[in-house]
Amino acid sequence: MKITQLFLIALLSFSFIGCVEPEKSSEEFDSFTLTADAGDDKRVLINEPIVLTGKGTTTDSSSLSFHWEKGSETLSTLATFTYIPTKLGVDTLRFVVQHSDGSVISDTMKVVVVETKVVSRIPKISPELIKEYLSAINSARAERHECSSGKFFSATTPLKWSDNLYKASFEHTNDLVQSQTFSHDGSGTESDWTGYILGKQSSMQERIETYNYNWKYIGENLGAGTVIDSAEKMVEGWLKSPNHCVNLMNPNYTEVGMVMIKEEGSLYTHYWTQDFGQPK
Repeated sequence: MKITQLFLIALLSFSFIGCVEPEKSSEEFDSFTLTADAGDDKRVLINEPIVLTGKGTTTDSSSLSFHWEKGSETLSTLATFTYIPTKLGVDTLRFVVQHSDGSVISDTMKVVVVETKVVSRIPKISPELIKEYLSAINSARAERHECSSGKFFSATTPLKWSDNLYKASFEHTNDLVQSQTFSHDGSGTESDWTGYILGKQSSMQERIETYNYNWKYIGENLGAGTVIDSAEKMVEGWLKSPNHCVNLMNPNYTEVGMVMIKEEGSLYTHYWTQDFGQPK
């Protein structure tokens, strides 16, 4: 197989252009607007207490009442309460806001309950390598590119480095190397640190949230190739691929983390992960 073929079959991109769920619920009634905000999703150890605070507002001067639900069970009649998860998995909690006239609105949040914390085996990255990566990325973003036929992206703002996105990128790149897989989903094996404690294959979103990145927009580029041994070569390859080019040039992204791991004797030798984000 030619080197160019190895490179071309090893390109994958994925992005979330916005939050999976609205940040809060809002509804207009006859003479007022009512909002409910359960807060961001959480990740917590089993049997570890966590304080949850919901927020509710109304545009008139009426009083509001609150309660938290899990299924048909009422957990609390206060906006702030301490929740103790007792089972592994994902708990969906609902924060309910009730107006004095009986109008009701609610918002949900998820609590991911895990058995152990992710074991961080992530090396520090040198300032020189960060500079090299950002130079390659931002040089591309400083120019206009045709990402696909007739679809042009204007030059856009440079990205800043994010250590949290770097950690998510490292975890996934290491997993690709160790498991000899190539997907935006984690392998679900022990090298998929996030997925392994969840008992499933990790997603890009789950890996990024594992490292406490509170996001508004996120995206990911993967790449690999036997001779793709520099950031400049990898970025050049991504620019030639429509979806990767769109991620690189997306003005919604403000931060990035990027990793390359070299593994002699593996199919692609050089494995790259690039995670983009804009924090809330």
